[in-house]
Amino acid sequence: MADLTITQPFRRRVLAAVVGVLAIGTGTVVASAPAHAASSGLCNYTNAQPEITVGSQGIAVEQAQCELNYAYAFGHSTDYGNGSYHGLTVDGDFGQNTEAATKNFQIHCMGATNPNGIIGPNTWSALNY
Repeated sequence: MADLTITQPFRRRVLAAVVGVLAIGTGTVVASAPAHAASSGLCNYTNAQPEITVGSQGIAVEQAQCELNYAYAFGHSTDYGNGSYHGLTVDGDFGQNTEAATKNFQIHCMGATNPNGIIGPNTWSALNY
């Protein structure tokens, strides 16, 4: 069986770059994910992927927090953990730390120049690598 520990981070970065280009490249070609899509398989809270933002609570937030932690653990961003939030507590509460991690992910992994901190279809797609 092949060892995916080396190839998986590279695959994620390539997919995040592709999704980022689709999301912000031309403005007219935007891939959207269905409300229920497959997760990365690393976090098993839910497959529901609604739009979530500051103030959102529940299992979809837990899924996003877990996905963000895994994304950074596999090297999506060298800045994660050096800021004030040092990783997310998976508590189901989309607060300031989750927003900061989301914006960081959108900048460093999706190539966004104006991150909104909202986890919608494009961010879910990038998180699902």
